[in-house]
This record gives sequence, structure tokens and C-alpha cells, in this order.
Amino acid sequence: MIKYWLEYIGLRLAVLIVNLLPLRVINGLTATLGWLVWVFVPFRLPVAYFNISTVFPKKSHHQRLQIVRKAYYHFLHAAGLILVIHRKQMAHMIAEAEIHGSELLDRALSEEKGVILTTYHGCWFEAYFAWFSKGDRPTSLIYQQQSNPLCDAFFVRQRRRYGTSLEHLHSLEKLQVYQQALEENRLLIISLDQNYTDNGTLATLFGRQFVCARGTSLLHLKTGAPVMTSVYYVKDGRLHIDFERVDLPEYQAVTDENIQEITNLSIRNYEKTIRAYPEQWFSLFHRLWKKQGYEPRIRRSLRDIFPSSH
Repeated sequence: MIKYWLEYIGLRLAVLIVNLLPLRVINGLTATLGWLVWVFVPFRLPVAYFNISTVFPKKSHHQRLQIVRKAYYHFLHAAGLILVIHRKQMAHMIAEAEIHGSELLDRALSEEKGVILTTYHGCWFEAYFAWFSKGDRPTSLIYQQQSNPLCDAFFVRQRRRYGTSLEHLHSLEKLQVYQQALEENRLLIISLDQNYTDNGTLATLFGRQFVCARGTSLLHLKTGAPVMTSVYYVKDGRLHIDFERVDLPEYQAVTDENIQEITNLSIRNYEKTIRAYPEQWFSLFHRLWKKQGYEPRIRRSLRDIFPSSH
């Protein structure tokens, strides 16, 4: 418990200090930190390099490394701004988000079965959640609770500063809890590019299989709730959120084959966005396709590390 309190105090101090700074200073600091991380301590570089090679198998070694380099910068930039997400400038960013497909979302809700809203794990996930919090569509988020309950509660409170439309459901709840949310005609957000338990189904992303959570498929087969996909990204300084409906056939039974088919029909929608904005895909740093067997070291030349100086 002492460890939790020390981590929590450290988090609150970091938030306090960051909130005393102007945005331009925060952006400068995160850019400097991004440079330092990339040059000296590129965490999980073998994992990120393997993942980006899977997404872009035809790109050169140098091109792949440059995408990963931008991902470090973008992740730290987004993390810095997320700590001040309640500020006027960030509130404006969320309020002025460009939304595509909201009419599809409302049409699906009109069926009164709830909506299974799948998504991916992008850098701007807190801004995405804040958009739902401030909206008028009742939404439930299936999330993986942090190991530190104090820090976890802090981030939940942060999301509620924008509104109360978003409720949090633990990823280890029973399926009936999620079914209840759908019966209340709520949006149910599920991340597809990660698996909360070992009991998953095989899904194919960029031609390579990984174990994906079964919840989306099971809930659709048991409730008939429509399945939609959602992506979020920042383009030219503006937050974008895009919704699409997944066209599914009618299923007669809960089988492993049907579960796998629904999962694959849903997850393939994310490939175009990840290819377009790979530096904003946070799962780039996750052991998605395999848990071990990565190269111990990724070769980097001076040109790779300092591309602008050559």
C-alpha cells in the first residue's frame, strides 16, 4: 500500500507541475523528452520494430525506424497534453472534434439493442473518452484497471470532469454485466487490438494472427446488438472520430467459427487508419502478435537516429 501511495503522490506532483506550465512549454518539454528517449533509451524498440514491420513489410529498415521514432514523439506529446485535458484549449479540441458517421451510431441505437462499439488503442484515447463523457449518448467503457487503485481512480475522475455519460466497467466483469449495459441501450466500448484474458479467439490483423478478446462476438451472438467500429486520430491539429457499421450475416448459434468470423470482420476496419497514422497507434508498443522471441537489439545507424542531420 505504501508503494501505491508513493506512486500516486508522484503522479499528482507531476500533474501539478505540468498544469503550472503554458501549453507551448509543455509541447517543448515533451518534444525534448521524446528526443532523449529515442536517442538514449528507446523502450520496447524491438517490439515496436517488429510491429511496424508487420504493418509495412515493404518499407525499408530506415523507413520503419523513422515511423517508430515519430511514434515516441507523438506518444509523449499526447501524454503531456492529456495531463491538462481539462484546460480551455483541450476542451476546445474535444468540442470541435470532426465526427464522421454519427448518424450511423444513432441509427444503430434506434434499434434499442445497445451498440457494441469496438475501437483500437490509439495515443489520443483520453480525448476520445472525454468526447463520450461530455456527450448525450449513455456509454459504458470496458477498461483494464491499473494495478495501482489510487492512480486508476484518479484517471477515472479525470474523465468525469467532462460529464457523466461515460461509465467504467472492469474488463474482468462477468458477461452479464456487459449484456445489462446493452439492454439499457448504451454504447459499449471494447478495444479489439488487445486481449484482457487468456481466453481469446484468433484474429488476423495485417495478415498475421493474434489472440483477440471474444467479448464483441459473444455479445453480438447473445444479444443481436449491432457492431460498429470507431477510430480516433489527430490530423492537422484537429481531433477526428470516425464511426462505421460492421455488416454481419445472421448467425444461428454461438460457435467458435462464428466468434472468429465476427472478430475478423470487425478488426479489419482498423487497418486503413493504422496505415494512415501509424505513429498514433499506441498498440505499436504492445506485444500484440507474440509475447517473446523479439530481436534483442535493433541496429540503428547515426542516420537512423539523427535523420535531419544527414
